[in-house]
Amino acid sequence: MLDAIGRDLRFAARGLWRSPGFTAITVATLALGIGANTAIFSVVNAVLLRPLAYRDPAQLVALRGVVEVRGLDDVRNSAPEYQDFRHEVPALADVAAAYPISINLTERGDPERIQAAVVSSNYFQVLGTAPAVGRDFTPDDDQGRIGYVAIISWDLFQRRFGGDRSVIGKTVRLDDDPMTIIGVMPRGFRHPLESGASPMEVWAPIELANSDPQFFGDRRARVFEVIGRLKPSATVAEAQSQLDALSHRLEARYPEVYPAALGWRAAALPLAERVVGNVRPALLVLLGAVAFVLLIGCANVANLMLARATGRGREIAIRTALGGDRLRLMRQLLTESLVLAALGGALGLLLAVWGTSALGRLAALYLPRAREIGIDGAVLGFTAVLILVTGIAFGLFPALQASRPDLQDVLKDSAKGSAGGARTRMRAVLVVAEVAVALVLLAGAGLLLRSFQQLVAVDPGFDPRRLLTMQVWLPVPNDNATGRYFTQQQRVGFYDRALAAVRQVPGVTGAALVSRLPYSGRNDARFKIEGRPVADAQLLPAAEIRLVSPDYFRTMAIPVLQGEPMPDGVDSLSSTYAMVNRTLAEREWKGQSPVGQRIQLQLGNGGPWVTIVGVVNDVRQGAPDQPPLPEFYVSYRLLAGQQMSVIARTAGDPDALAGRIVGAIRSVDPTQPVFGVTSMERLLANAEAERRFSLLLLTLFAAIALLLSSLGIYGVMAYSTSQRRHEIGIRMALGAATPDVLRLVLRQGMRLVLLGLAIGLLGAWALSRVLAGQLYGISARDPFTYAAVAALLGAVAFAATWVPARRATRVDPMISLRSE
Repeated sequence: MLDAIGRDLRFAARGLWRSPGFTAITVATLALGIGANTAIFSVVNAVLLRPLAYRDPAQLVALRGVVEVRGLDDVRNSAPEYQDFRHEVPALADVAAAYPISINLTERGDPERIQAAVVSSNYFQVLGTAPAVGRDFTPDDDQGRIGYVAIISWDLFQRRFGGDRSVIGKTVRLDDDPMTIIGVMPRGFRHPLESGASPMEVWAPIELANSDPQFFGDRRARVFEVIGRLKPSATVAEAQSQLDALSHRLEARYPEVYPAALGWRAAALPLAERVVGNVRPALLVLLGAVAFVLLIGCANVANLMLARATGRGREIAIRTALGGDRLRLMRQLLTESLVLAALGGALGLLLAVWGTSALGRLAALYLPRAREIGIDGAVLGFTAVLILVTGIAFGLFPALQASRPDLQDVLKDSAKGSAGGARTRMRAVLVVAEVAVALVLLAGAGLLLRSFQQLVAVDPGFDPRRLLTMQVWLPVPNDNATGRYFTQQQRVGFYDRALAAVRQVPGVTGAALVSRLPYSGRNDARFKIEGRPVADAQLLPAAEIRLVSPDYFRTMAIPVLQGEPMPDGVDSLSSTYAMVNRTLAEREWKGQSPVGQRIQLQLGNGGPWVTIVGVVNDVRQGAPDQPPLPEFYVSYRLLAGQQMSVIARTAGDPDALAGRIVGAIRSVDPTQPVFGVTSMERLLANAEAERRFSLLLLTLFAAIALLLSSLGIYGVMAYSTSQRRHEIGIRMALGAATPDVLRLVLRQGMRLVLLGLAIGLLGAWALSRVLAGQLYGISARDPFTYAAVAALLGAVAFAATWVPARRATRVDPMISLRSE
């Protein structure tokens, strides 16, 4: 048996070597399809299929709050709720909490802003991962305060400390506090809920039961991500049932925190599903799209194999006439198909290695687990199966057809070149299928493109051109009494000096401060309107709050619709002026002007009163495709926090001034890191990254499908025309004119194309709901898009048919008559 397989392989290799053009085209076509499928599968495998890199990941659940009235399903938890989960949910073996923060690392190199987390001391035990160097936390490490010990990531260990294991026991300054490094996590360890672009690099312990009672004892201070580990015999459904019971008990115990009208409840979700988030539909759409590309490639190769089998019909007929076994012939032909698939797969794997790296970089901004994307054993196994299935898929029917030739028809001289009715019909079916599948892909790409155009055309509410943004985050020392930026006066002083230094940079035409940049999350605050008493503080209105410098609106080019911009108030540390956006004004002061009205911010036990001096245009702060939310702006001098963003408008390219502007801020405090330096236009583009990712890939796949289908149409029509050359010559000898021959050939080709377009339109219409969640501003059944892509594909198909039709008109009738 092995000898027979070896002979088949050698025979197939010799035959393919003698047909270099056919071999090259086939291998390239398969490489495109297999490579694209392998690359996309590597993403799906890393994000959706591969288990999380923790001990028994199926036992891990994410615990969070759901507020039904407000439509929120991923609310963080407070420290008391964390304790409730630990002690009142029997299905949970253990529970850990993490409070993501950012901190300044100001020793052993340039100051740097890094992501960190304050965690319960059992955090790593719950995840089932121990430090690779050093030791884990113990309950005695912090004695109820934010820890003076820390565990660092492997990346930080290599980047900042050169992989020197003697770092264990060394002290570094994090947010101006000395912390002792006690451990280094293994390479590749990630906090489960971190974003792909901001890896967690430091963990510090805190004992949540004994820490700051004013903050960690407040049930409304929901800052913790909570992860639970189920008992081996427990299920997620069992844990959810117990959480539902706990939610009812909390509602009865603390009605002021959990009013029934609010609809708060605790919920459990498998951690893997929480990590994946909402990217599953988009990835499955891409996987389906790339499978369609491979189908078109297989149809093309099957057409080539049928043409090749027709050309070899005389050879196969002679072998059959001499006693050749049909199964033996089929095995030989399938061996050729599998050799072609293997060559295409090998080349496709090389393309996938490059493509996977590019996809990882492209998706790092929004795709969870993007760092894990790569070629591994599962991807190689998928590619091997794909090669086998592909080789059989495009080779089986040609092998069946070629292995049963009509001996009399093939061996007669008068029948030379005859194609056979079954093969002709099969080639026509393949062309129709190619056109239909290509139209489905083009329709999907067209819908995403039109949606993206609608999104780009949305007015963000400000002018993003020539704006440079960067962030500063003043350290929060544990020993606050001696901290450089403990008091509000100290923080305001730093911001004032930094803003003045930025304005002195040549080329800067305006500079401002804001507590939160657009597209970087939200921070709501409740407020009381003077003259409108509310019985329950939970029912007070809420809106997004932003702390800004008075020239923020001019720098951002946000129009002031009513009143005047906030006065500067440099001489006061408690400026009491506010601006509201149009949405908030229309919601709370319907038909009236809010200018002159006073509101009281609800910060703990009461808060400052501020006077509204103006109404500004709406800004889409959440995302470009989300409507503006109610919002108010107050002076940063009123509530100066640790974190602010600097915005500078420049006369020219903002990136060219980045170094000088950063240097100006650092001149105020050389130990203060300045991070997140980027242009506002890039920030806007990053907010559209997920849609851009899907659009780019689906458009690429649609372009490949269009190319392959046009080549398939051309190949079929060129072959069909060559087979009818004798007939066409006779027609011309009998008086047929050039236009008659053109119509004859074009009618034959375009009939197949129109049938494929009709089937494709029906398929695209049926599958349109798959894309509905990824579209903005257009319907998933937008008639303009369907008409445009059908016209495009029809035009390309017409061109692919025109070339062989034109060639057919140049047949010499005398050659056909002589053959008679």
